Amino acid sequence: MDEVTRRLQREAERIASKHPVPEFYIRFKAPIALARKLFFSHPAVLRMRRTVEPLLQEDLGHGIFHTTRVSMDTAALIFIEVEPDGMSFRRTERLMMLGLFAGLLHDIRRSEERHAEAGAMEAEKLLLDFHLSRNEVECICEAIRNHEAFTAPTPCTRPWFQLVSDCLYDADKFRWGSDTFTHTLWHMANHQGLSPQELLARFPWGISGTFRIAGTFRTATGRQFGPEIIETGIEIGKEIYRYLYKHFKEDKNDE
Repeated sequence: MDEVTRRLQREAERIASKHPVPEFYIRFKAPIALARKLFFSHPAVLRMRRTVEPLLQEDLGHGIFHTTRVSMDTAALIFIEVEPDGMSFRRTERLMMLGLFAGLLHDIRRSEERHAEAGAMEAEKLLLDFHLSRNEVECICEAIRNHEAFTAPTPCTRPWFQLVSDCLYDADKFRWGSDTFTHTLWHMANHQGLSPQELLARFPWGISGTFRIAGTFRTATGRQFGPEIIETGIEIGKEIYRYLYKHFKEDKNDE
């Protein structure tokens, strides 16, 4: 990342640090901690992390930072969604592991057209090397196929497939909150070689897309807490836009 973009990213992080943490990350600290523990200690998940890291493209803002956060939030959402049903901890943990796999694999073909479908096809090949049932592989792949925004999802063939699919989607869209403006934006700007002035010109369109995502969450938890996550991101984005406008609008009229 070039020095100007990195400096702007640091400023975005400073702006974001002034905003309150969304309620989801306060209320559900225990499920998030459990998801984190599985992510960093489960042998199969550790092996999958080693498998996918070389395939992720940080320049597009969808590298290991993004997939780590998506993975852990997917697993946490699964725990939250099934807890009222009294599912056994063993079964819950297994579903959480499938969510972690789906999160790690969902963007392995991010640069390709129809990346969700391409990613699902590649994921199926990689998953053959893991001790998973045919149904578990199918569950993960269906979730990956359904994670794209603003496209009609295909209904899953089993209820627990649908659970993992919906949780992956919501966890991925949580990233449209502050992560968009503290991480993804700057990696994509650097990858595309955008100047601050070019970035400024595109900003209103980007924020309008973020507004649209708030109404698309699929789980009960996502619908309740996701809009606040998006709203927090939008407020951060507005402050970043004002900063860019102040410092880079037409090079201050070329003064």
